[in-house]
Amino acid sequence: MADHVPEPSGHRDAVFGLARRDGRTLLVRNPRVTGGGRASWWDLPGGGVEAGENLPNALEREWREETCTEGRVGPLLFVMDGAKRTGAGVLLYTWRAFFFEVTCEAEPTPGAGIDEAAWVADEEVPERLAAPYHAALRRWLADPATSYDTATWVEDVPDDEPEAALPRRLLIIAAAAAVGDRALLAREVDAALAAGERSERIAETLLQIVPYCGYPRAITAFGAVRAALGASRPPAPEAGDRAARGREVFRAVYGETADAVLGGLEALDPMLARWTIEHAYGRVLAREGDLSLLERELLAVSVLTALGGLDEPLLGHMRAALRVGGTAEQVAGAVAVVPSSLGEQRKLAARSLLERL
Repeated sequence: MADHVPEPSGHRDAVFGLARRDGRTLLVRNPRVTGGGRASWWDLPGGGVEAGENLPNALEREWREETCTEGRVGPLLFVMDGAKRTGAGVLLYTWRAFFFEVTCEAEPTPGAGIDEAAWVADEEVPERLAAPYHAALRRWLADPATSYDTATWVEDVPDDEPEAALPRRLLIIAAAAAVGDRALLAREVDAALAAGERSERIAETLLQIVPYCGYPRAITAFGAVRAALGASRPPAPEAGDRAARGREVFRAVYGETADAVLGGLEALDPMLARWTIEHAYGRVLAREGDLSLLERELLAVSVLTALGGLDEPLLGHMRAALRVGGTAEQVAGAVAVVPSSLGEQRKLAARSLLERL
């Protein structure tokens, strides 16, 4: 992989449905990140294909989530390959979209994260499909005899994008490993090694995902890149009592709120609190050597951003990064480098938390 790519997001498959009745087409309006900010665009219902899903099942799920109706998926109508590039031609990510015919008779209701869902007169559909990536879709709607087209979405990365205090490739590696994107993980590890990053720091980065998404994700990640990293290192000796060291790091991370946070964990379950101190903090975050505590906290921000739906833990680690010497700009940078293909809505949610720092 070329080392000059600043924020690669890998490749993502997506599915969309075309439902028509009585001269109208079902559309949804939902937020996207374009031009570095949030905008709401009309689109056909659909979204990303998750691991293990076939295309019709993915579309049925997305249809329910976005329109709160049931759609019966019919034949494949159209395929589009897309690429997002900067104005200078640097590739940011690619996607392949599959468009199916869908039968739906119900009146839609906007699902979670959807601003509006409506049956729109066919003649109004082309003007509503005005997002940067819709040109090929409009061409196909005008000439349904075609079955394949390509789209290029050109968007410059803002020059003032905040930087994290950690090489962005390590942040992307952690995010990709956390959500199980093996292809992106492998590419980023290869690129990081080619750029001179030490394999020990990459391995330590992968170990840092364990407290947030567990051993299975870490095992899978190491399995995907073990050959690229070379021979594994022997385990380093652990310094001192893990519980004592864990409490020390826990207090450094949570500051004056440490007692309240620990009390909350104990109220949930005393063993959960003990494991958090001894393992997550005493064994993982307290490790010495290849990564600083600030770097580990910034990795946590990227991992939790990619996982999504974990606002309170994410906000806690954002604030922790500040307590251990980071800046708000560095925390924002750890969010910014998470590839959009790992969860555009998750990045938007994480950005909103930055206002609470």
